[in-house]
Amino acid sequence: MSSKSGKQVVIFGGGLAGVQLARDLAQDMKVVLVDPNDYVEVPMAAPRSLVDPAFADDALIPYSLALPEVTHVRGRLIEMGANAGEVLVSDGQRISVRGDVHVLCTGSLYANALMRSSGATLEERKRLYRQYSSVIQAANRVLIVGGGPIGVEVAGELSESHPGKSIILLESGRRLLPGTSLMAAQHAASVLASRGVSILFGERLQAATTAPDDIFAGPGIATTSIGRKIGYDLLVWCTGGRPNTAYMKPLLYAALNEQGRVRVNPDLRVVGHPALFALGDITDLDENKMAWHIDGQVRCAADNIRRIIQGGRAALALSTYKPQTGNPKMAVTLGSQQGVLHLPFLGVIRSPWFTRKAKAEHMLVPRYRRLMNVG
Repeated sequence: MSSKSGKQVVIFGGGLAGVQLARDLAQDMKVVLVDPNDYVEVPMAAPRSLVDPAFADDALIPYSLALPEVTHVRGRLIEMGANAGEVLVSDGQRISVRGDVHVLCTGSLYANALMRSSGATLEERKRLYRQYSSVIQAANRVLIVGGGPIGVEVAGELSESHPGKSIILLESGRRLLPGTSLMAAQHAASVLASRGVSILFGERLQAATTAPDDIFAGPGIATTSIGRKIGYDLLVWCTGGRPNTAYMKPLLYAALNEQGRVRVNPDLRVVGHPALFALGDITDLDENKMAWHIDGQVRCAADNIRRIIQGGRAALALSTYKPQTGNPKMAVTLGSQQGVLHLPFLGVIRSPWFTRKAKAEHMLVPRYRRLMNVG
């Protein structure tokens, strides 16, 4: 326990938001991090690691290195109450984890473990990337489902690393990248098309031979909403995630909106719960669920948690977070050599050199390793 405070903060979820907040608060108080993995992954690196498994060596960081002053409980939050969280730990037991302040940073759930594992060790995650890279190499026909940032980046990585493959990108909407500007989306589509990627707009995947959670399944046939049949050797699900908030439903259901997101006040506290915060993808904040916004949320939450711990007048003057509503800011890679950015004041940037230096070359891994003080 820190000599500076006898209070304890429990953070549920060890993604970028949870880890950054834990590092900040551990300077002043005892922090417990609950997460089923034993590592934090720089999520932007996942598309690169699929084609270059060695890239994951730096993108995966053990909590023991990233958070040396934080207590890590390896388990999954299964029920959140007003004063404690029920956690299913890795050995199968249920335990109650309680703090003076609780923070929910549980992120999104995806169709499978390709973009984010749950309950894995660092070595298991590395092994998945090695195995999946071999599957990609063996596949001649690849069908990617989802034209958001993940699907576009996966298409970019595959078309750059394996130019001879037949790649189809299926998007149910009328354009790629709906969270950013049309100009940026059109550039991404143009680059992919120039590499031979076929993009099918306005068609939704209706049925497929393989199940979404079977990432190593073999060849099959997909049927789209207009009846089109697409044969594939590998089906890559890159559809958007859904908020990981099922643990709220038994006791705190009233704090969820219709989409299953956590309703938060401007100070990032959960509506109706003065000592419970929520950050990241799970919140009902009106902004794109992008890592760009995490830093501002972490600063706001860290300041407010300290004020609540301090008590008295400090707890009466909490900071507020302004959602980035309608902000088209986005950085999308199209392989390791280029991408497209939409930045404030600068607009759309297509320069291969600029987009490579901004993200494509390194996928922001060095930035987050520096933030976690691991070089």
